Amino acid sequence: MNSMIVGRSTLRCGIINPRIFKFTHLRYSTSTENVKKEEKSPEQAKKEAAELAMQSIKDLGGLFSSSSSDDATQPIETKPVFQNPKLFGSLSLLHQGQVLKELQAKFDSKWTKLTLEDKRLGYYIYFGDWGVREDFKNWNTNEAPYDLPFHIPSKVKTTKPTNTTKINKINPPVILSETPVRTKQFDFKRVDGVSKFFIYLTIFISMLAIYRDKNYGEEFRPAEVIIEDEYENQRQARQARQEQLEHELLKKLDDEKKSSRKWYYLWLK
Repeated sequence: MNSMIVGRSTLRCGIINPRIFKFTHLRYSTSTENVKKEEKSPEQAKKEAAELAMQSIKDLGGLFSSSSSDDATQPIETKPVFQNPKLFGSLSLLHQGQVLKELQAKFDSKWTKLTLEDKRLGYYIYFGDWGVREDFKNWNTNEAPYDLPFHIPSKVKTTKPTNTTKINKINPPVILSETPVRTKQFDFKRVDGVSKFFIYLTIFISMLAIYRDKNYGEEFRPAEVIIEDEYENQRQARQARQEQLEHELLKKLDDEKKSSRKWYYLWLK
């Protein structure tokens, strides 16, 4: 009210108040913008809304995907993987290919340059972790594993074998079932609890069946239920009557044929 009074007084005096001028200008400008927005067609409004939505989606995608995609496609430092082969399984397919490429390049060169880390990583990739070989004690040494990954252990006298190279068996031979690690696995005398339960259950049922057959015999055997088909019985009865009627008719015709012969038929015969 004070501003209005001041405005009226200033207008009466012929002096323009800048505060009132700015307020009125802002009010009229916003009203004109609303009029312009209302003048847009529905098709244009939908088009602008769709463009704004697409732009916002692109901005959000850029925030989340740019950094992650760059990290996923960038090469990694492979030294920790060579030091700890168990990290190989958690890598992405792209990074596993990078590690394999570096390892293959080392294997393609001289084998004498291979370090113990390279050998361990190669063994881990191709044969897996120790797995059932949890009782091994020589993981940190250069000794050969007790349980070799092939059936017939053998030895080659040359580092460059050919098709004609003679390969001799290890003497004494290594039998997998006699190694300390595999002794428990190849011990077939020991049976697990589930197998024992089913074996004892089978023996009990067999003994019960033998006792029943020996003491009761056929007295308690299941009674045989004969199911008769009424319609089949009626059909067979009709068929039997029809065959009997046909037989009687043929017999009657034969008798009539015999009785119709002339008296001289016997004389000619």
